[in-house]
Amino acid sequence: MNPGAAATVAFAVTLAASALPADGQSQRPAEAAEGPGDASAASPEERGEAFRDVVDVEVVEIDVFVADRRGRPVRGLKRDDFELRVDGRTVEVSNFVELPGNRATRGAVNPGRSGGDGAGPPPLTVVFYLDDLNTHPAHRERLLRQLEEAVEPLRRTNARFMLAAFEDHVRILVPPTRDLDALLEAAAIRPKGQKDAVPTQWGRRKAVRDMLRSDENCALTPMCEPCVDNWGELMGIGRTFAYDEWSRVDVAADGLADLVTTLAGVAGRKAVVHVSSGLPQQPGLSAFTYLVDQVCPSINSEIIRNHNEASGAMRTSNVAGRLNLVSAHANANRVTIFTLDAAGLRASSNLGISFPVSRTALGGRPEPSPRNDMLYATNAQDGLFLLADETGGKALLNSNDMVDLLHDFAEDVSNTYSLGFLLTDRRPTQVRQVEVRLVSGKAKARSVRYRRSFREKTLEERLAEQLMSAAYLGGEENPLGASLYFTGSETVQQGSYGLIVGVVVPEQSATLLPGPAGSRQGRLRLWMLAVEEDQGFRTTVRQTIARVGGAGGVPANSGTYRFEVDIKLPEGDYTVAVGVRDETSGLVSLALDAVTVPLVPP
Repeated sequence: MNPGAAATVAFAVTLAASALPADGQSQRPAEAAEGPGDASAASPEERGEAFRDVVDVEVVEIDVFVADRRGRPVRGLKRDDFELRVDGRTVEVSNFVELPGNRATRGAVNPGRSGGDGAGPPPLTVVFYLDDLNTHPAHRERLLRQLEEAVEPLRRTNARFMLAAFEDHVRILVPPTRDLDALLEAAAIRPKGQKDAVPTQWGRRKAVRDMLRSDENCALTPMCEPCVDNWGELMGIGRTFAYDEWSRVDVAADGLADLVTTLAGVAGRKAVVHVSSGLPQQPGLSAFTYLVDQVCPSINSEIIRNHNEASGAMRTSNVAGRLNLVSAHANANRVTIFTLDAAGLRASSNLGISFPVSRTALGGRPEPSPRNDMLYATNAQDGLFLLADETGGKALLNSNDMVDLLHDFAEDVSNTYSLGFLLTDRRPTQVRQVEVRLVSGKAKARSVRYRRSFREKTLEERLAEQLMSAAYLGGEENPLGASLYFTGSETVQQGSYGLIVGVVVPEQSATLLPGPAGSRQGRLRLWMLAVEEDQGFRTTVRQTIARVGGAGGVPANSGTYRFEVDIKLPEGDYTVAVGVRDETSGLVSLALDAVTVPLVPP
């Protein structure tokens, strides 16, 4: 495309890794610095523009599942059967629907932001998410063999399906589709596992072995008092194991948060089936407990003081706060997490260690006790419980049969109530607490599951997430008729190239309002993202607002407004996504195009 005359938009785009900040929240786009396309901080009247008062009304929807004493879904409840509280204060339920999850509907579905065909609410999106880094290869292989039979109940639901996996970063294997068989075909060709997916059970075995070796060596060394003189070494072994478990949970939390951000722009309910071999809530718990209970039982005051140090290490390694941040991020994006423990039925430790002695130096048993085995298993599942409970989902545990587990999942997502309320007390970015109850007479022997919080997003955040979803999942929407072109691609420095991204918007798409001296002027918001999926990189999202038409605005050229952005990218194949919003009408266009950097001359 011939770029013609174009305005230079004053924002820069830099490359960032595909991960969220440590707080688990999505990236908040920054406004551009002052420049030719920058929006003035002055009021519309001071700029000589027409003033329009826009009332933004937001309805927050809380998805609720009600079960009887046997865990079976309760149907047929009405609006008046529920009480809804936000931050402890009762709010009126303005919207209520019993979602028809078991009744499939016809019609093609756009996998992008709208998510529906215009008939009724957007359908449920079911995401199977394989956390490969935290799943034993044998566990994952067993579950994938059962997947075809296990998903049969989901064919009756009004849902779309998606397959994603976490390796070194989140990979979208199958974007949202009605074709469940496409997901099964992609899952069938998945590799058995990656070499980095080392189960923590192996790390636990090494920690036990190293503690016993330290204990035995000290007992055989003159002037070495076991659990006193070698305490630092024993604690170091425990901390090494705890750090290994902690780092895996931290990476898993980053990956899950990144998936949630990718789903943010998808309309309607999203249910993620998170498959892993567990997420320990207290990393290192089984190793520290083995140390104080079995290797170094309490026989004198000095060892007891050492036990206090071990107890402190266990408390500080708790990752509940980290997982709560991910849960809050999921709740903000209407994502319910169902955690599936790929380990299935957890038996005794069976660590496979040969114990050279029948007792430790202080008389403890060398093999981990049944209590220690139970601690290890429950700790691995505690993180799964937390994620599911906070988002209104369910932990699918203690079964080697995926058919049974996904049957429960299908029952849950197919029998959901949606309670909506008008958000009048606006507190953007603040996490708000939610409580749902059944009224007296309806609550007896029934349990209620729902997402425990929500967060009102800023406009900039919502737009950035819509663009990110489009870049990864497709489904661009373009009512303004925006288009892209690429030029440049000059070497900036070693391995980095300057790429010019041109954005073209038809003049007739912009709403112009009367201004001074009979001129007419409008405002277009632009924001941009470049994604390189193979290596897991994406640029940060930057936004700016440009005035078009009238005095001082970008003039139309041959019936179009044109803007150019210079971004710096390393070599690779990218999807460039650009958003354009008419600030007067509120219409949003999302345009995508592929480009290889450096550009190959035609």
